[in-house]
Amino acid sequence: MPAAVPSAASTYNRATRRAWTAKKKAIAQSDNPEQLKEAADNTLFGKKRKSEDGTDTVPKVQRQKRARADVLKTDPAAAKATAVRKADKHSYSAAKGAGSKRSAFKPASKSTGSASSTPYNIKPHGEAVKVSLHAWERLRQDKTPAAERAQLIDTVLASFQGTMVQVLQKHDAARVLQSCYRLGNPEQRKELMTRIKGQVVQLSLSHYGHFFVMCIVRHGTTEHKKMLEAELRGHVCELVTHAEGSAVLQLVYNSVATPAQRNAMYREIWGKDFALLGQSKQTSLAQLFEEDPAAKPRVLRRMEALLSKAARKGLAMTALVQRGLADLLQHADAGQQAVLASVLKEAVPHIMHTRDGARIACSCLRYTDPKDRKTILKALKGYVARAACDANAALVLCVALEVVDDTVLLRKAIVSELLAELPSLAVHAHGSLPVLALLAPRDKRYFEPAQLSIMGEAGSGLSKKDSAQRRDELLQVLLPPLCRLCASQAGSLARSPHGSSVLFEAVQAASVAKSVESSPVLRALAEASIQQGEAAVGGGPATVGEEGEEGEEGEEGEEG
Repeated sequence: MPAAVPSAASTYNRATRRAWTAKKKAIAQSDNPEQLKEAADNTLFGKKRKSEDGTDTVPKVQRQKRARADVLKTDPAAAKATAVRKADKHSYSAAKGAGSKRSAFKPASKSTGSASSTPYNIKPHGEAVKVSLHAWERLRQDKTPAAERAQLIDTVLASFQGTMVQVLQKHDAARVLQSCYRLGNPEQRKELMTRIKGQVVQLSLSHYGHFFVMCIVRHGTTEHKKMLEAELRGHVCELVTHAEGSAVLQLVYNSVATPAQRNAMYREIWGKDFALLGQSKQTSLAQLFEEDPAAKPRVLRRMEALLSKAARKGLAMTALVQRGLADLLQHADAGQQAVLASVLKEAVPHIMHTRDGARIACSCLRYTDPKDRKTILKALKGYVARAACDANAALVLCVALEVVDDTVLLRKAIVSELLAELPSLAVHAHGSLPVLALLAPRDKRYFEPAQLSIMGEAGSGLSKKDSAQRRDELLQVLLPPLCRLCASQAGSLARSPHGSSVLFEAVQAASVAKSVESSPVLRALAEASIQQGEAAVGGGPATVGEEGEEGEEGEEGEEG
């Protein structure tokens, strides 16, 4: 009978548990786990087979194992290359011992017919780059004489003869050639421009080559910059969605291109047919759709596909992309506006300081759902006061205060940070705009037409709460500290061109609101006015005795 498997031991007895574990392990590793009696005819898998006469067992036939091929432990190609290198090294050592002047960087001649005649793999243009780096260490120093520097640059240009575009793909050679262009004489600069002629677009799309193009834009002559702009013309759509190409395009757009050339670059985004019409006079989508309404669906689809791709790559910071996105959000339908706003919500804090970026940010706040609006406002945490002091970002805060329905979120994200810096913001040219946006919404006395155009139409968007209700809820938080500020600093606010507007609107809003008492503000303002009047008449506040003495002296002077 097979032995019974012992029952599980108590887990609280460590010695018993260890013995039980060892016993189980022994049973698992045993060749006879059932503890059968040793018999000649018994095996683990049954009885042995008998021979025909019943006297002997038949041996089990063993399967013959097929011999396996030897596993290659080294790559044959690598082994061959290693043998070639060793042979070349041996031949060079022998030649050096015999007094030969053969270079160590050149393999043995193919005419010998030996194994060392096969050239081994070296870095492309490695010798030329090495020569240029040695020259670069000397030519970039300020103490190097001009004549020696010119000779060193000629050496670099000679080493890169016919391989300029190829070596500009290397990080070290690209730096050398940037120094050569920046420090070279007019003839050497012209030689460099001749060698890259027709290859500017390829270099602009290169990881290291685009730095050379940007070096020309920063330090080049007007003629060289015009050549770059001419070669980039017609390739705007290819460059605007490329990480390196967009950097080159941004620099050319801001530093080189004229207003007419900028409009031509912008028209390339509309489509290939507009890129071919170089004499077109349209500068915005509004003008285009007014002259050709049938082109609106096609142009909007083209711009949405191109610019959304650039935005997803994080390239929404370039001026050309921002200009296109701002116009697209203005003229697109509701579905396109919602899709673009959700794509651009992460970029709002980074682009709201530019004019077109502020237009995009206002549109994102207007056309996104409450969840995306919350994401945008949370991204501004800690930067509201700085944004309020910017000419364009302050308008974004004004739009947020008039379109976001969640007033609790507005109090925590925007109003609380405005109140923390209220004394300085109240007298600031741009910092006072978010405060005035609540006290006097879109009042033309404080908001210029250009600012109102950036903010967009009032009441448009996806907001559901009534604007008057939203404003009252926010004023309940803003007015008490604002009135205390006006009462304590009435004189300084009254003398400030922007603080006086805040003071006037605060007094007017406090007189209407029932929860705030405006009399302390008026009393402080009256006292400040009296003090200012006395200072203007007598040069400062005077006592009664001083007034009497001054009066007597004045009378004596008149009598005299």
